[in-house]
Amino acid sequence: WYQRRVRGSSGLQQGEVELPEGPIEAPLEPDPTIVENLMNMGFGFESCRKAAYHTKNAGLEQAMEWILTHMDDPDLNSPLVIEQPKSSSGPAAADAEAIQMLCAMGFTEKQAEKALQKCDNNLERAADWIFSHADELNEEEEEVIPTLPDGPGRYRLRAFISHMGSSTACGHYVCHIKDSQGRWVLYNDEKVAVSVTPPKDRAYMYLYERY
Repeated sequence: WYQRRVRGSSGLQQGEVELPEGPIEAPLEPDPTIVENLMNMGFGFESCRKAAYHTKNAGLEQAMEWILTHMDDPDLNSPLVIEQPKSSSGPAAADAEAIQMLCAMGFTEKQAEKALQKCDNNLERAADWIFSHADELNEEEEEVIPTLPDGPGRYRLRAFISHMGSSTACGHYVCHIKDSQGRWVLYNDEKVAVSVTPPKDRAYMYLYERY
């Protein structure tokens, strides 16, 4: 009967529950040590639980920064709602609009996408996640920097900046730039003139170009 029942099944029957496609992780619980340390500093119980939860128990310092950042939240001391984890069949795609908002805060697109996937597309939690994992994300960014082929090591002086005055506290800076005809041109505020003997040995900054 069991074999016939399985082979002839056309879907979920009454009283049956569909199993998830992948294993489900246990819900994240706030670290009681972090919560206790925060409460000893005078913060409320629920706000301490939220701080530990939203920083994924990263540490006391990260949790305290979270509380200080959210001190004005009207629901800071409301009961913490722990989200039930989803099946680990694969991370959800990051929301495109949320990625743009995180990028507007100065984060890279890769950082924003990873944070949103870690936080189920919750924009506020994603921003907190990036701050609490800054070192980790910076290391990843450094690893993917492509190495560009280097060119020949030949340079020529194209411009230099020099200071006119008795000290850095007075006077001003001028710039000499070599034009396409090989002449050195002096730029002194709105005055521009060809320089016959440019003071190359007394420059403050030199600008070279590779050729």
